[in-house]
Amino acid sequence: MAQDANSFSSIPTDDPEAGSTWVVSLSAIIILSALVIATCVFYFKFEDKEVDLKIINPPNAWKMQLKNEQLAQLDVYQKYSVTAPDGRAEPRIRIPVTKAMEFVIADAKNPPKAVEAPVSAPAAAPAPKGTATK
Repeated sequence: MAQDANSFSSIPTDDPEAGSTWVVSLSAIIILSALVIATCVFYFKFEDKEVDLKIINPPNAWKMQLKNEQLAQLDVYQKYSVTAPDGRAEPRIRIPVTKAMEFVIADAKNPPKAVEAPVSAPAAAPAPKGTATK
């Protein structure tokens, strides 16, 4: 069977241009490579964070409880005593941090006045030994 001359398309088709094919192909390869690398970076970044958080540094219940107790002590008034180097107990008072900051601000606004010492004549130096005085 022979083909009809009328069965062919009237628009001639040709191979695509080599330059545009290379540009599109290289662009697609670069974009795909960037996406693969970015995916790997994000995956391993979050994986390391999860390993550090859950396996290497798990929260210690005793440590967290102690920290919470110590933070709670910052908000209460309390009397306690410390042992001085000579062995006697010295009483101390713990106040909340916010109240202590109010005291510091009030002291900074009203500094204590400087008191001048009275000026007196210097005392005479004692005479050296072995010298006679009249």
